[in-house]
Amino acid sequence: MQLKRPQWCVAICNFECSDYNDFPGWERLLQNTAPNALHDSKYRFDPPKCDEDTRVEVTEELIEWIQDRESPQRLLCMTGAAGSGKSALQQTVAEECSELDILASTFFFSSTDPTRNTVSAVIPTIAYQLGSNNPALREGISAAVTKDPLIFEKSLKTQMNKLIVNPIQDFSREVSKPELTALPYAILIDGLDECTDEQRQVELLATIDDCLLQDDALPFRVFIASRPEWAIRSALEDTGYLHQKAYHIQLSDQYDASGDIRRVLWRRLRDIGRRSGDPRAQSPSWPSKEDIEILVFNASRQFIYAATVIKFVSERRSSPVDRLRAILTWTPEDRAQPFTALDLLYTNIVSAAKEAYEAAHPERDFLLLLRGYQLLQDGRWTAAVPTSILGELFGLENNAQQWLISDLRSLVTTEVYEFMKPSEYLKFYHKSFTDFLDNAGRSKSLFIPESRAAEFVAVACVSALDRDDSTFQFSIRVMIKNFIE
Repeated sequence: MQLKRPQWCVAICNFECSDYNDFPGWERLLQNTAPNALHDSKYRFDPPKCDEDTRVEVTEELIEWIQDRESPQRLLCMTGAAGSGKSALQQTVAEECSELDILASTFFFSSTDPTRNTVSAVIPTIAYQLGSNNPALREGISAAVTKDPLIFEKSLKTQMNKLIVNPIQDFSREVSKPELTALPYAILIDGLDECTDEQRQVELLATIDDCLLQDDALPFRVFIASRPEWAIRSALEDTGYLHQKAYHIQLSDQYDASGDIRRVLWRRLRDIGRRSGDPRAQSPSWPSKEDIEILVFNASRQFIYAATVIKFVSERRSSPVDRLRAILTWTPEDRAQPFTALDLLYTNIVSAAKEAYEAAHPERDFLLLLRGYQLLQDGRWTAAVPTSILGELFGLENNAQQWLISDLRSLVTTEVYEFMKPSEYLKFYHKSFTDFLDNAGRSKSLFIPESRAAEFVAVACVSALDRDDSTFQFSIRVMIKNFIE
């Protein structure tokens, strides 16, 4: 989707109008960044991060590695299963690096956010942050864009060299070594696996290797977190090109998160109880130690299980005591697989939402609608489609998505992103839930095949083309064109 200059360009730029005149390429750079991907973006309000006294050892290991400027390995890759707490650790490390004044840039991928589920904005966003920290770099980056206005249409390697490596090299020739060393140098990239194109994941890793790791004079230390999917797994294995170059932390294998999950559950559930109007939840005996231990056992070292429990219990429309009791009754019989308890939690939340929705809308198929919304929001078929267009496409009432996710608030929410105009999209809190919907073995009776959802959408599109609404028809034609391409 081609973006015009959105409103956030003004919001994220901390310079006066004269700065645009001084650096004419800077505004064009801003148009190609992803502000949602910043660690302190307002669109990532209340992001997951490590609670006090949790993940202390691994956080210290990460910070120590970043601060060890003499280490020959300037790339750290942290891999772990879905829900193991990688994003929370990245957020915590980003905030600590910011306090230490060593944070150069962050980029948090999200498969459900159309502004940051591809690699196209990664390098411009990193360049923006580097230039924001240093006027000389800002001038060099702006000059590179002015000299080559089509830079954002070129390969990642070309972008990295022209927007980051060359300006840093030019800067290093003008300043002393201590001044170069004083630059913020920590580059953090989270959720590489949530980039929708696996080959572009490979391209980004190769670009980081070619451009940032080969030149010892560059000051950067790069920290990447990802699920161990093919792109990063093959690069890190014994025969992979990053095996000798990267310090690899396999989070799920080396760290037992049970103690941290226990502390998070105690602290968050007690806080929910104190805020609740239910006297039972305000009692010092709630939750019980037995309750917590059941939850910790079911979590199987997955922070996403604990996070989902907390969101579900905190729903203000009912008592936290009753909602926790419901979760405790959802105890899986087969505990052999680590996702068993998480899948049971997802199954019961979705089943209850389905029952409530279809009681109010008996003519509709809740699961088919949810699947249609999901597949048209995550970029696999076409550019993400705003919920307003989807509601109209499926012949639903205004703000239909609010009713659709009314009982899914622990799993899904809505957010407004800025394209040519503010548009609302569904946001799935964690990729493990979209994986659950995609996998028949996990979602079982709740599974809707992608082919059936595609047929549902196709029929809706054909019907939509007959409507007497030229603006809406144009939107549908664009969506169909992107889908075909």
